[in-house]
Amino acid sequence: MTDLIILRDFLALCETKSFSRTAEHRHVSVSGLSRRIQGLEEWAGTTLFERRKGELVLTEAGQSLQMVASQALSAFDQFRRSVADDINDQKRRIRFCSPHIMAAIFFPHWMPRLQEQFTQAKFSIDANTLPECLATLDQGEADYVTALFDGEHLIARRLGVESDSYTSIELDTESLIPVSAPNAAGQPLFNLHAADGSPLSFLNYSQECHLGWSLSAMLVNQGLNLQQHHDAGLADSLRHMTLSRLGVAWLPYSLVREDLGAKRLVRAGGAAFDVPLKITLLRRTAPLAAEAQRLWDGLLEMKNVRTFSEVV
Repeated sequence: MTDLIILRDFLALCETKSFSRTAEHRHVSVSGLSRRIQGLEEWAGTTLFERRKGELVLTEAGQSLQMVASQALSAFDQFRRSVADDINDQKRRIRFCSPHIMAAIFFPHWMPRLQEQFTQAKFSIDANTLPECLATLDQGEADYVTALFDGEHLIARRLGVESDSYTSIELDTESLIPVSAPNAAGQPLFNLHAADGSPLSFLNYSQECHLGWSLSAMLVNQGLNLQQHHDAGLADSLRHMTLSRLGVAWLPYSLVREDLGAKRLVRAGGAAFDVPLKITLLRRTAPLAAEAQRLWDGLLEMKNVRTFSEVV
């Protein structure tokens, strides 16, 4: 920008008070520098320098312009640095948006290993319902959605993510398993195999939680006598209800693994009642920022991307 160059010439001349030294510093001829200063004085409508006893001195107008020019160039430089920092940050940032459950069962184990591989990346993770996460992805405010999807593609079809606008990678597997608090004998208080056919208190996911969509499809074919008394939008809330002996709930195995090991919870039914799920990384087919694309490319190069969470 020519005007900014002239202002920088002017400020340099204010410092050196010498056309020859300024010209050398600014890589311009003395005559060229002189023409630039004359042009600036014509624009200002007054002289900016005068010679007193052979010394170059700023006039009152020159002093005023020196202050204004310094502030203006400082603001321009700060703006340029800010833009450069923002561009660099965008290149390095990998933005995830995921349902809350992923913060409990996936990211705590995955992110430290991911950081080892992508040392220059900046990670950000937002949590929301899966529909809201997809809206964030569609608006370009996230690079990836990481979520649990079922093998029957019920969730994907319901959300419309089977189109050519999206692509995905399966990172790992997970399952919703039926669990209950144990009785004194260590057996489930709410047993799906109970022979008396009495209704069991059922702790369900609220309608906006996508985990309930796959669960509902499985339950339709099981003929269980379940009576819903409570629901929650978060799996961890259902876990606490289950620990409080309020009923049977289908929870991600990774969420209740420690509870099962400590016998705080027990399985309420066999594997036939499990709902298999896939931990899936979903993105739009539009171009990604540099580090986000590098993550995707690295995953595609893996021979078995399901084990990525273990080897990164």
